[in-house]
Amino acid sequence: MSSQTNKPIQWLVWSDVNNEVIVAGEISGQSELSSITQYATGRQVTVIANSADVRLIKHHLELKPNRQLLKALPFMLEDELAEDIEKLHFTVEETGFDSDQNKHFVNLAIISKQVLASWLDVLVEANINTAKVVPEVLCLPYDTSAPEQDKESEHASSVIQMMALADGFLFRESDWQGCFVESDWLSLYLQKCQDTEFRTCTPVPEALQQLIAQDDRNVTVINEEPELPMLVLAKGAHRQKSNLLQGEFAPKKQVSQAWRLWRPVVYLGGLLLVISFVLKIANWQQKQHQLDIAKQELGEAYKAAFPNEKLRINLLRRQLQNKVKGLASGDSQGQFSFLPIMEELTPIIAKYQTVTLDNIRFDSKRDELRLEIVAPSFQEFERFRVALKDLGYELKQGAVKNEGDVVSGSLSLQENK
Repeated sequence: MSSQTNKPIQWLVWSDVNNEVIVAGEISGQSELSSITQYATGRQVTVIANSADVRLIKHHLELKPNRQLLKALPFMLEDELAEDIEKLHFTVEETGFDSDQNKHFVNLAIISKQVLASWLDVLVEANINTAKVVPEVLCLPYDTSAPEQDKESEHASSVIQMMALADGFLFRESDWQGCFVESDWLSLYLQKCQDTEFRTCTPVPEALQQLIAQDDRNVTVINEEPELPMLVLAKGAHRQKSNLLQGEFAPKKQVSQAWRLWRPVVYLGGLLLVISFVLKIANWQQKQHQLDIAKQELGEAYKAAFPNEKLRINLLRRQLQNKVKGLASGDSQGQFSFLPIMEELTPIIAKYQTVTLDNIRFDSKRDELRLEIVAPSFQEFERFRVALKDLGYELKQGAVKNEGDVVSGSLSLQENK
């Protein structure tokens, strides 16, 4: 792909497992990318960026590059770049030490943000997920070794990998340098070549053959096994670690089809779990609130019953149990006991449901149980009194009052002496 949207785009599907081309072709421009979407689906897509749109720079530094220094590199190169650095995308591909210059180096690839963004946008529109964007010239194979006899000579030969491509030639001059030269400009490019070894898998152009014939240039050509240019680039892109998709252009992690299918179910399950948890918390808080109210009411009732005693709410159960034991135990001499008497009174109270016990007071010192009774009539009051007397206790009746529709009075029970 290039910044020229109408420039033809060659494409190829290559199997690195079988080392063979599955299908290949060419489209007239970026507007036709959707026509090859079917071939990109389910595969890792690499875009080879036209060399004219990417600038490769090997920048040397006195100090070993650190994170802060790498961030400052665009500003250090501002004078060397014609375009505003804010409009450029910088990727750091490799750092190291150059023993020849005795300096540290940083390999940078620079491309226009607008160009790179436009490529990604048109690819997204075509439903093509791109994993990698590699500069075109770096896809050519490069062997750093020169002929052994030239390495020790005064004029060591340089190795240039070349390949005929489209309407020109692609040259890789070093590990981080290269260019694309149109056919009309090839002769001008070759004028600078001396003590050079060219390696190519495509036919040798006439201009280069003429250069080889000049003995003073010391130019040689090694013809490698012929291969399709796009296949050479595809293999090189697969091996190349460089990727322009860094920083703000870094590809998002792809979501598998299975996850896309089950994601709504997982989200819904998670939502239901959260709702269930919230409801349990709310229910627990409500129960806790009710328990606090019950404790408060129980404490108030205990204080009203035993005003002279200190209330310990955490020990309230034990305090009440002790009170019950005290009421039920009596003494060894058969002292009047509250619970046995109440156990005898319960059937009578259940029988005369129209009679209400307004107050019950037990006096252990006097061995007396005093009942404040409210009945609907004198007859009902009397029947209730007779039933209590039949229990065999000494029964004393207090004042009886007629207050409108009800009759109230008191009865006291004591053990017969």
